[in-house]
Amino acid sequence: MYPFSLIDPPTLLLVSIMVFTLTGVFMAIAAHIRQERAYTWLALGALAFAAGWALNLSQWVYGLTLLTIPAAEILLLVFPIFLLCATLDFLRRPGIAQTLGAAALSLALVFWVLVVFVDSETVPGAMTSSLNGALYLAVARLFYAHAYPNNLIGGTIIGAIVIIGTAFILRTVFLMYGFVFTDTLGPEVRKQVLYTMLLIDLMGIFMLALCFPLFDFLRAETNLHAANTILTHLSERDPLTGLYNRRVFLARLDAELLRHRQSAIPLSLILFDIDHFKQVNDTHGHGVGDQVLQHVVATTHQRLRGQDLLARFGGEEFMVLLPETPLAAATRVAERMRTGLEASPALFRPVPPLRITCSFGVSCADDLTQNAQDLLGAVDAAMYAAKHQGRNRVCACRARDADA
Repeated sequence: MYPFSLIDPPTLLLVSIMVFTLTGVFMAIAAHIRQERAYTWLALGALAFAAGWALNLSQWVYGLTLLTIPAAEILLLVFPIFLLCATLDFLRRPGIAQTLGAAALSLALVFWVLVVFVDSETVPGAMTSSLNGALYLAVARLFYAHAYPNNLIGGTIIGAIVIIGTAFILRTVFLMYGFVFTDTLGPEVRKQVLYTMLLIDLMGIFMLALCFPLFDFLRAETNLHAANTILTHLSERDPLTGLYNRRVFLARLDAELLRHRQSAIPLSLILFDIDHFKQVNDTHGHGVGDQVLQHVVATTHQRLRGQDLLARFGGEEFMVLLPETPLAAATRVAERMRTGLEASPALFRPVPPLRITCSFGVSCADDLTQNAQDLLGAVDAAMYAAKHQGRNRVCACRARDADA
C-alpha cells in the first residue's frame, strides 16, 4: 500500500492522468484567450505528461514492454522540455529552437538506452529522474536570472521548481543506492519511498502549472500599471515641453484658491508670453520654434522655487502658480525669470544666436477674488500691459485693479 495507506499506486497514477489532462485542456484554452505561445508549450507538456503516466499505468495490464517503459519515460521527459520552452517564451528569451534540437537528440539517445535496459528495475527510473531533475533546475535558474525572484509569485515558481528538481534527484540517488546495496532496503520500503517522491513531484508539477497563469497575470498587471502611468502622463503633460498642461494647472489653481479663501494665504500668478514668436516661426521654421519653446522652459524653470508650478497655458503662453506668495515676491520671481532669459540667447545650429525675451504679467488674489477667472483676467491684463509698454518687461496688478 501507499504510505499512510492513503492511496495505492495505480489509483495515484489514474488521478494524475485525469488532473494533467484537464490541466492541458486548461492551458490550451488559456493559449487561445491570451494569445500567449507559452501556454501552448504548457498544454502540450501536460498532455504528454498525462500520456506518459497512462502508458506507465498500463504496466499493471501488459507488463514491461517498449510502450510501458521507454515510450512512457520519454513522454514524461517531454514535460520539463516543454516547460523550459514555455519559460523561455514567458521571459521573452531566445533559445527555443536550440532547446528543441538538443532535446530531440537527447531523447533519441535516452530511448535507445531505455530499450537496452527495459528489463532493469533501476536504470530507466534513475536515468529519467536525473534528466528530469536537471531540466527542472535549469528552469529554476532561468526564472531566478530573468524573472522576479523578489516577488511572491516569482519566488513561489522558483521554489516549486527547485522542490520538483530536488525530489527527482533524490529519487535517482535512492534508486542507485537500492541498486548498489540491495539487501539494505526491502521491496515494500523501496516502493513506498519511490511513490512518496512521486507524490511530491506530482503535487509540485501541478502547482507549477498553476503558477504560470499567476505569473502571466502579474506581468499583465505590471504592464497595465505602466500603460496607465503613461496615459496619465500624456493626459497631464505637454508633450513638447514636459510641463503640466492647462487642465492640470486650472485644477491646481482652484485648489489653491479654495485654500486662499479659507486661510487668507497669499496666492499669485505669473503669465508670460514669448515676444515676436510668430516672427521666429516664419523666419526659421516651426522646428526652431519648438526649440525656442524648450529653451524658454529650461531657462525660466531654473529661476523658480520648489513650490512653484510652471505650466504651458497655450501656444507660446506659460503660467506660473505661486502658492503662499504675495504680489511683491511674485514680481521679483518674474523679474528673475525675465533677466535670465534676456541673458541667455538661444543657440540652435545653423541658426545664428537668437535673443529671446518674454513679457510678464503678475497678479495676486485678494479678498475680492471670487473665482479663478477673476485672477486669470487680472494676470492676462497685466501681461498685455507689458506688451503695450514695449515688451521684455514685468507688469503687476491686483485683481481689484484689473476690474477697475
